[in-house]
Parts: sequence; structure tokens; C-alpha cells
Amino acid sequence: MFLLRLVVFFISLLMLTILAYPLLLILDISQGGTYFGLCSDLATCEIGFLEGPRLLIILIMSFFVLVVILRLIMKLINNINNESSIL
Repeated sequence: MFLLRLVVFFISLLMLTILAYPLLLILDISQGGTYFGLCSDLATCEIGFLEGPRLLIILIMSFFVLVVILRLIMKLINNINNESSIL
């Protein structure tokens, strides 16, 4: 049971990281960073046209995969506890 709760914690932490990643990129650029190593100079940097939408799709898909895994684990915990809940 403890291991399942630990997995739920790590999945929740991963979900928060996925949600915070675009903000971290913007923070890095605003402080004069290199977009986490993607561009050495932002004035001459050439990023592909589809890189933004591709990153968005990857983040959204991974977020929803984690939501499904979290939902399955919560159902498993609910079945182990033999309690009825809103899940």
C-alpha cells in the first residue's frame, strides 16, 4: 500500500513538472538563458516552425498518459481498501 502511495506521489510530481516546463523555458529566456541549450544566441537562433506545436503535443499526451495511470492506480488502491469512493 505504501509503495502505491509513493508511486501516486511521483506521478503527481511528474504531472506538476510537465505543467511547469513551459514556464521554466520562458523564465530561462527572460533571464538571458539559452533556452536550456537549444540556442546559443537568441537573436540568431533558428527554431523549426513545428517545434512549438510538437512540444505542446508531447507535453499534453504525456500529461494525459500520467492521468490515466494515476486513475488506474487510484482504482487499485480503492479496490485494495474495499471502500466505495467517487472513483
